[in-house]
Amino acid sequence: MKYFTIDKALLGVGALFLTISCTTLQSGGGTGPDGTKSNVPEHFITAPDFRMTTMDGSAFRLSDHEGEVVVLNIWATWCMPCRKEIPDFIEIQDEMRDDGVIFLGVSIDEDGWHVVRPFAEEYNINYPLVVDDGKINRGYGPFPGIPTTFVINKEREIEYVASGAVSSKTLKPILQELADR
Repeated sequence: MKYFTIDKALLGVGALFLTISCTTLQSGGGTGPDGTKSNVPEHFITAPDFRMTTMDGSAFRLSDHEGEVVVLNIWATWCMPCRKEIPDFIEIQDEMRDDGVIFLGVSIDEDGWHVVRPFAEEYNINYPLVVDDGKINRGYGPFPGIPTTFVINKEREIEYVASGAVSSKTLKPILQELADR
């Protein structure tokens, strides 16, 4: 398993609590390139299941996507780093959809669909979007900041976590590795 550096990550038993202070991805457990031990458990935590309604009115249930790699991205329309990473996500979704990779954008905008819908149309977002009604925050939060991205493997385990904008250059090789497993 590859190791991606991060300053700190803490996975709770019932929920995921993060204190992350950099923008790179972290895999579970092991020793990093600098010889330090990761404080992410060797065994991954199962991603909490949820069911939410997407922008097009369909249901998105995480457990329906077992066998796929899910990129769960917490974002908001007013967040500049979020705006920066969305074009990369659109590109990766186009390229890897047939490889069993799916993105889910989880907006935390207080104004909900009123601001998310026009934003999604302007950016031509090609992956499902939901507005968090508290389910995602209860299951995966609290978030240290946004964007925060969780990469969930085919067995529905949280395998990587990133705080801050994630580039295609960083994310794509990880997704390819997980899709090929």
